[in-house]
Amino acid sequence: MKRGKIFLGLVLCFMVFLLTGCGNKEAIATDDFKTIAENYNCTIFDVMNQYSSYGTVENALVAKHSDGWQVEFYVLDSENSAISMFNTNQTNFENSKTGTSTGSSSSMGNYSTYTLNSGGTYMHLCRVDNTFLYVKVDDAYKDTVEKLIKDLGY
Repeated sequence: MKRGKIFLGLVLCFMVFLLTGCGNKEAIATDDFKTIAENYNCTIFDVMNQYSSYGTVENALVAKHSDGWQVEFYVLDSENSAISMFNTNQTNFENSKTGTSTGSSSSMGNYSTYTLNSGGTYMHLCRVDNTFLYVKVDDAYKDTVEKLIKDLGY
């Protein structure tokens, strides 16, 4: 009986260890964001001047596609700042719901994601460590943008 409890305890510890390690994503650098977005024929704009007075944003890039959609990428001064930015934008998305909406969210390890489809708009947020990805596009571009998000690892 005692061996069984010890074995069970070891198995549980091992599972917690595995789940903790598997729950992390790797944050990308701004150069990686640029390279991957350019593979989708996006033009990259440094929009840091719009955020310089905030004090928490260290880097801000927008990848714009000629079809009119864009993806925003931010590097913040801390994980707490990224969490705050994520939470603020999630609340904004929730408040913008119209008609039938479907959404999902996940938070594990060093990242959080939130996705919402509402009123013909596809919205996606992802925070990894101190980085933040923001997407709000017409549903017509959802499939392409989801591929980009996957390639970014966000």
